[in-house]
Amino acid sequence: MRKLAYDADALLDRVSLHLSNYCAEQSENNAAAAAAARQNQVFSMVLSSFKFDLPREISAMQKKLEELLREMESLNVIEKAKFDAAGKTVSTTSRSTASFVDDRNVVGRVRDKACLVHLLTGECDVDNFSVIPLVGMCGLGKTTLARLVFDDDTVSSSFGKKMWVSISTNFDAVRITKSIIECVTLSPCNLSDLYSLQKELRNLLRGVKFLLVLDDYWSEKHDDWDILCSPFRFGSKDSKIVVTTRSAKVSSIVSFSEAYRLKILSDDDCWEVIKQRAATGAEARASTVLESIGKQIATKCKGLPLVATALGNMLRRKCTEQEWSSVLETELWDLPHDKNVFPALLLSYLNLPPHLQKCFAYCSLFPKDHEFDVDELVLLWMAEGFIQPIGARRLEDLGSEYFNDLHSASLFERCGSTSNRIIYKMHDLIHDMARVVSRDACCRVKYSMLKHYPLFGNACHFSLLRDGIQPSARLQAYQKNERLRTFLVISNNITTGGVIDRQLFLYLQCLRVLDLSRLGLNDLPDSVDRLEYLRYLNLSENRMFRLPESMCKLVALQTLKLKNCSQLIELPQNTRNLSNLRHLELDTKGQLQCMPLGFGRLTSLQTLSTYVVGRKKGHGIEELKDMDCLRGSLCIKNIQYVSNATSAEEAKLGMKTCLNKLELQWIKLPAGSPLLNQRMSEQAQVLANLQPHGNVRDLVIQNYCGVIYPNWLSESWRKFTSIHLQGLKYCDSLPSLGQLPSLKSFAISDMPLLQYVDDRFYGTGNHVKFPSLESFQLHGMSMLIQWRNASNADMPCLNSFTIEDCPNLISCPTIFQTL
Repeated sequence: MRKLAYDADALLDRVSLHLSNYCAEQSENNAAAAAAARQNQVFSMVLSSFKFDLPREISAMQKKLEELLREMESLNVIEKAKFDAAGKTVSTTSRSTASFVDDRNVVGRVRDKACLVHLLTGECDVDNFSVIPLVGMCGLGKTTLARLVFDDDTVSSSFGKKMWVSISTNFDAVRITKSIIECVTLSPCNLSDLYSLQKELRNLLRGVKFLLVLDDYWSEKHDDWDILCSPFRFGSKDSKIVVTTRSAKVSSIVSFSEAYRLKILSDDDCWEVIKQRAATGAEARASTVLESIGKQIATKCKGLPLVATALGNMLRRKCTEQEWSSVLETELWDLPHDKNVFPALLLSYLNLPPHLQKCFAYCSLFPKDHEFDVDELVLLWMAEGFIQPIGARRLEDLGSEYFNDLHSASLFERCGSTSNRIIYKMHDLIHDMARVVSRDACCRVKYSMLKHYPLFGNACHFSLLRDGIQPSARLQAYQKNERLRTFLVISNNITTGGVIDRQLFLYLQCLRVLDLSRLGLNDLPDSVDRLEYLRYLNLSENRMFRLPESMCKLVALQTLKLKNCSQLIELPQNTRNLSNLRHLELDTKGQLQCMPLGFGRLTSLQTLSTYVVGRKKGHGIEELKDMDCLRGSLCIKNIQYVSNATSAEEAKLGMKTCLNKLELQWIKLPAGSPLLNQRMSEQAQVLANLQPHGNVRDLVIQNYCGVIYPNWLSESWRKFTSIHLQGLKYCDSLPSLGQLPSLKSFAISDMPLLQYVDDRFYGTGNHVKFPSLESFQLHGMSMLIQWRNASNADMPCLNSFTIEDCPNLISCPTIFQTL
């Protein structure tokens, strides 16, 4: 079935690719001819390009699908007969939950218990009841902790009625309401319709202070919760509901309050859990050798008491070093069925919709402890075709929602952040589960083992892990593989002397994703044009001077990454033919000399990290005019080549509504240069016409060779949060910025003509100047003498002030001296 699905996907890709080529060819003609021809393009495709193969292929797929359906129906009949013969029925209940917990066996949850008891015995701020979501991934012990608190004497004495109901994956309001009633009455309930049940529950709870635990809640539908909780409002004030769930989305549905997130246990606590369930013999308990092995086994638990319990049960009555070492070497998914933790984990996967199951399983291509960047992962999912279009919404936005859903389901955990991104990781056990569910589709291999996988196995998605020890890499294939969609090389360190065999691309022509970053490649084989379905290509951190012109035939390409390719001096001449390109990442500090001719035709671009202005027509800044989809960060280099203010205005930066960072760079021109003298008089107007949209937050102006600042830089409605002025050698004053309400960071460096900072910098008016400024940096002000007329009421939020290389500065505001 999977192979048939991939064949169907490949066929659709072929149709889409040929249509794109057809449209690209027609766009070379005049608009009228193109419009007329486009009416018959599908018909032409089927009859000419495919030479009648398309109907035959569809018919063959349909026939194969019918055969598979007949086979599946036969298997269903056989399985049903087995169950009927055995007198069994298939249970819809996913798992049972604990009915009683001995607190002597609960390790590492003393603080958690105290916190929850405090929350349960406190008063409600609003309404008659409050909901406390208890959230965490599978195996953390949410149910155990909830039961521990439920049975606590202090909690029991605080409520008139206590009810415990297990929800599980199949939400049924009738069943749940009936269970709650039976917990209150301690007798069977014979009612069957929801209205009667809720009326009965409302009467039972009226005026009663109750505690209800809804264990293992899965439904992420607002309507389900609204229906279920309607009778709870009739209870007495300060009633409480505890909801245990793996989903942060569930938490946000059932409560406006912050969820209580359960943390993992320490390795020592896991070892305590293992000891409780392990060897019973005195010799085993006293053995220092077994204890040493046991502590190593505890690290495999990765903080999950469920795993510690399973491993402890497996060690029961095992008293020899060999037996314990065998457990240490056993993979978690190979544990005996009655001790295996994966059935419980698997519920998180099975509860996902099919499109999220694909996205989750795909993540097994990356090694454990991999730091996931959401934007990067979404681009890969998009290239693989995992993201289902919805109307006119951006695929990237839909992909971000996919990831948020996986994070909400506790399948990813946030582990930190940098200045421009949030870092996520997979818990090791979740990663193991991803490997289990993807083992037929995804293959991950270490480079040292590559010789054992000459055909990349039967995988559709393949990743090659390099630890950076090998000085060079030679990648090649020995036989054609029409199933492989993904080839990722994941390297910890940049290597040198990497080589790509030309045959590799000839054998792997169905690739959608190709990552060859950090391999130290000096060139890319021109056979890359055979990868006609390729949508994602990462060549970052390689040593190439140029890219092959044949690459411009990759019309399906959506993402091209060339970050930190510092020696790259030019892009292929026909880059404009990559009409589906959405993301082009370039090295902002590289040696790229200019953009190729007609670059402005790439109007689908959303990411363009760098645009290098050229001198000739067709290479200028005006090529940006129709790129209104640009978003994120844009660095425009070589602005000194902008010939006049009109060209700057034609770039239409004010129309780029989704840009949030703009960097404007001139190159340093030597004093007395004819070009400098020519440009100085007109650069002020050029900068004025490069006025960005009001959504830009971060602004960098570097080596500006004019002498006047534009008015837009000082407009009080601007949302600038960071401004950095560097190398403004011909300006003798600072712009007026005191009235910018959101400015948090301001840095100036290398302005040799600046002598005084005065009222002009603060601006006019009686309001507080720089109301949000937190950081101020001065660097390389060789002629700066004095800072005048500063008020102590200004810059009320300032907490960091840095001065470097300002040898002539004799005074500065007292506010800086108190920091």
